[in-house]
Amino acid sequence: MRIREAEFNDYAKIAELHTANWQQAYAGILDDDYLQNQMLDERKAIWQTRLIHPSLNQGILLLEENDQLCGFICLYGNHSFDYGTMIDNLHVASGSRGKGFGKQLMAEAATWANKHFSSLGMYLEVLKANQAAINFYLSVGATDSKDMVWNAPCGTQVPCHTYTWQSPDQLKQAVSCHSEA
Repeated sequence: MRIREAEFNDYAKIAELHTANWQQAYAGILDDDYLQNQMLDERKAIWQTRLIHPSLNQGILLLEENDQLCGFICLYGNHSFDYGTMIDNLHVASGSRGKGFGKQLMAEAATWANKHFSSLGMYLEVLKANQAAINFYLSVGATDSKDMVWNAPCGTQVPCHTYTWQSPDQLKQAVSCHSEA
């Protein structure tokens, strides 16, 4: 298993994993036509853009095993005045779940954020209907900070929660404690 920074030629496999996870987790929540027929092309365009013209505050880390993409995490440092560094995406392939890869990516994200934006907190947004993700984030020390509505790319408005950590160190300690349990 190795974790590395994403490169441009990774965009298609990132988009495919992103699409597969949304199709699984958001079926019945987001528009089915969007999920099945539009999302992959849209995600490819988004990940191409993110990797060709990365924001100065962007970090994308891949977790691979035997040259297969098992997961990735995308961050934007100092994205929010109130909450700090945003974890924009965390995805683990369905066949790679249960191996601690999500925790490893979260720990790497905390390391990245601590290196670049150590004085800030961290946060992410999760659909209220995505109970598996909510349980995971709570298990690694997240605090449910506020409710919001997400305007999904398919035009659907979806209730969400914002989960926060006061610092990258708080997240890293929570992941470490959970990994040892």
